[in-house]
Amino acid sequence: MNILVREITSKDYLQTIDVIKKSHIESFKKIYPKKLIEDFCKKYDLERFNKKVKEIMYFIAEDVMSHRILGVIGLENNRLRTFFVHPKYQRKGIGRKLFERFMEEVKKREIKEIVLEGSPLGEPIYKHFGFKKIKIIQKERIGIRYSDAYMKKTVE
Repeated sequence: MNILVREITSKDYLQTIDVIKKSHIESFKKIYPKKLIEDFCKKYDLERFNKKVKEIMYFIAEDVMSHRILGVIGLENNRLRTFFVHPKYQRKGIGRKLFERFMEEVKKREIKEIVLEGSPLGEPIYKHFGFKKIKIIQKERIGIRYSDAYMKKTVE
């Protein structure tokens, strides 16, 4: 599989939203109630995504042959946002390629520290990429309590 990681364009929005929703539904079902996952997915519609793209720089991983979008990562100021790989394509190095492109942009902008809020599922992945857990953040959404890890990485 030949993967190209590039900046997102408007023609990619719907496919990218689909990857994010599929990742939420498939991956998060192990840790969150269905009702909470459905609410997470509501955040990702075309209208809201059009607004997010103005604030967040997204990179997508695209299969060159099929032009399918397989993953996405976002950078907002010094925050890693929206890091997902389609469930069918996880564990194939796509996340690593996305993260490498993300780090190129971070270094270009001379960002010295990256922060994120990661799910329990994402925490080991972020640790693999050099993030350290600073604290656990207790959250509540639609009456359901859950926790995320607040993590940091120093950029050298």
